[in-house]
Amino acid sequence: AAKPVLFPVPQDPNVVFKLWFKAGSQDDPPGKEGLAALVGDLLSEGGTKTQSYDEILARLFPLAAGYSVAVDKEMTVVTGAVHRDKAAEFYALFADAVLNPGFRPEDFERLRDAAVNAIEKNLRFSSDEELGQAALVASIFRGTPYAHPTLGTVQALRALTVDDAREFWSKHFTKENVVLALGGAYSEGMLARVQADLARLPAGEPDSVPAPA
Repeated sequence: AAKPVLFPVPQDPNVVFKLWFKAGSQDDPPGKEGLAALVGDLLSEGGTKTQSYDEILARLFPLAAGYSVAVDKEMTVVTGAVHRDKAAEFYALFADAVLNPGFRPEDFERLRDAAVNAIEKNLRFSSDEELGQAALVASIFRGTPYAHPTLGTVQALRALTVDDAREFWSKHFTKENVVLALGGAYSEGMLARVQADLARLPAGEPDSVPAPA
């Protein structure tokens, strides 16, 4: 596993967790454009193997904390932040989301529909600037894994299955493919706990960034 990136600030009231997975939309299989982004949505806005998303939200609310996932061409970053006094309770939810995603059919359908809606309504009709950027990138990187929008395409998204999402997570969310960053008032015990948990991720080969043709 890669060496963690640490920013200890003992006087900080918060603890910030970041997990950088070296996988993004460049890793979408042909015909499955948008898969990486949808998997990111399932981690951040879906249930786990033991808890529904509504149950997770109910536990996060009193902690005044949350986590999010950002997917780009070459990376997926999972970020969480919480007050130091609630770090252990929050981390249990954060880790469960990453280590034990549920890939529940109801979450998959909801989030895939939202992704299709974002392309059909927002990208096509609401933002000329974003549409222009997508067309420019497609032209510059035609024939490479960088060409398609991170959001994917409507046709590809509609053809995706829960098994596609589960397989993508197993292949790319591996212990060899993650870099941990911790900041703020985390304890040495918390660092050790996170590192031990990340060691439980699936085994796999590190992803490499393909060179544009």
